[in-house]
Amino acid sequence: MELGRVAFLAGAFATHAVVGYALARGFTDADPRVGLVFGLLPDADFLFPAAWGWPLVHRGLTHTPLFAAAVVVGTYAIRRNRDLTLAVGLAIGSHLAIDSLSPLGIDWLFPVAATAGPGVPVHGPAMTGALWAASIAILAWRTDALRSLRRRVASSSRS
Repeated sequence: MELGRVAFLAGAFATHAVVGYALARGFTDADPRVGLVFGLLPDADFLFPAAWGWPLVHRGLTHTPLFAAAVVVGTYAIRRNRDLTLAVGLAIGSHLAIDSLSPLGIDWLFPVAATAGPGVPVHGPAMTGALWAASIAILAWRTDALRSLRRRVASSSRS
């Protein structure tokens, strides 16, 4: 595999992991590492042998709302924890939302019909930067240490 492709994939994987982590941390009380894992889960299809063919290819079955719904329902059925289930849904949903904007898109209507995305370069430098900035903002908003610092600054400015 060429170096450019490796760098592209590393950036894409890191972005999906960070966005999933940030959403789980920002909007649930679940362990944010759940967001990291489930933000990457759809890309497990890279591990499938090419000989398996459709729909077990990249952007096949694991990149569909049907798969995401099965994972979310399965998580709730096994753990009966709404916070954990929400974290899983946010993380896997973020992956699908990001990839659905790319030129390849995802199959929103699988198994009924194939669809394509609008062609946004979601894994290009500008969108990657925007996704990372939004993730950092969510993490900063939810960071208890930052809230504590703001309170100290506010109380010292009143003195």
